[in-house]
Amino acid sequence: MVRAFAFLFLLLLPVAAQAAPTVQICEATWTDPGRGGRSVPVRIRMPVGADKAPVILFSHGLGGSLDSGTDWVDAWAVAGFITVNIQHAGSDTALWRGQARPLLAMRGGMNVEQLQARAGDVHFVLDRIAMGGHVGPCDLGRADMGKVGMSGHSFGAQTTLAVSGGVYAGAPVMRDPRIKASIAFSPQPSQGVDDATAFGGIGIPFFTVTGTRDAVPSLNGATAQDRLRPYAAMPAGGKDLLIIDGATHMMLNGQTLERPQATPSPGMVETITRATALFWRATLLGDTAAAVQLKALRPGPGDRFAAK
Repeated sequence: MVRAFAFLFLLLLPVAAQAAPTVQICEATWTDPGRGGRSVPVRIRMPVGADKAPVILFSHGLGGSLDSGTDWVDAWAVAGFITVNIQHAGSDTALWRGQARPLLAMRGGMNVEQLQARAGDVHFVLDRIAMGGHVGPCDLGRADMGKVGMSGHSFGAQTTLAVSGGVYAGAPVMRDPRIKASIAFSPQPSQGVDDATAFGGIGIPFFTVTGTRDAVPSLNGATAQDRLRPYAAMPAGGKDLLIIDGATHMMLNGQTLERPQATPSPGMVETITRATALFWRATLLGDTAAAVQLKALRPGPGDRFAAK
C-alpha cells in the first residue's frame, strides 16, 4: 500500500507543479502630470519570484488595447521577462467603438501627433517603473532598468521604431536611450522621409517580424513588401528579420480574434514566440547560446529568416 501511494504521489507531482502560477498579472492606470494629467493604462506581467528581471514594453496597433500582443507577452513573461502592455489614449479602441464610420475614424487617429503622444507614453511608463513601488502584488523594484526592450504591432511598430531612433517628418527625435533592443511586428516606412534618413540611425539590436500577406489596403497603402523597408535601411549589426509565410497583418497582432484572417496557426505562434524569446535572451541577458540558436533558426516551411 505504501509503495502504491508513493507511486501515485509521483504521478501527481508534475501536474501540481505545472498548475502553480509562474506569472502575476497586475493592472493600473497611471497619470502623467507632465502632460496635463494624461491617463496611461498598463498591464504588467511579472514572473513569480524576487529576482531582478529585464523589462519589455508592448505598444498596441491603431484602435487596439491592452489585449494586443497577449500571445507574445505571455510567452516572454513565462521566459522570465517583466512585460508591460501600454494603452494609448487617442489611438486605442475609443477611436472606433460606437462610430458610424469606424474605418474613417481609425484613419483620423493615424498621424504624427498621435505618434508623439505614444512615444511620450513610453517615456513616462519607463520613468514610472523606475520609481519602484507596487502595483498589487507586482513589485516594480524588481525591474532591471539597465535591460529594457521595446515592442509593438502596426502603429505600435511605428512607436517602437520612433523610440528606437527612427525619424519622422514634422516630429522631433523621440528616441529613448534606455531601450537596448526592440522587436517590431508589421512595421512600415516613414511618410515624408526617405528610408535611409528614417531608419539609418537605429543602432540597437532590432528584430522585424512580418508576413507574406501583411497588408491592410483598406486602411493605408502599405504592402507586404513595404514592411521590409525599415529593416533594409537599418545599419548592419544585430538586425534580424522573420517573414512568416501566409501571415496576415492581424495574425501578427498576438491577440485571439474570432476571424479566420486574424487567427494564426499554432505553428506560426510557436515559431514567433521561440524566435523572439531567443532574441530577448541574446540581447537583454547577453545569453550567447541563445544568440547562436537564433542565428541558426530554422522556421516553418515557406518562412524566411535573415540577419545582418
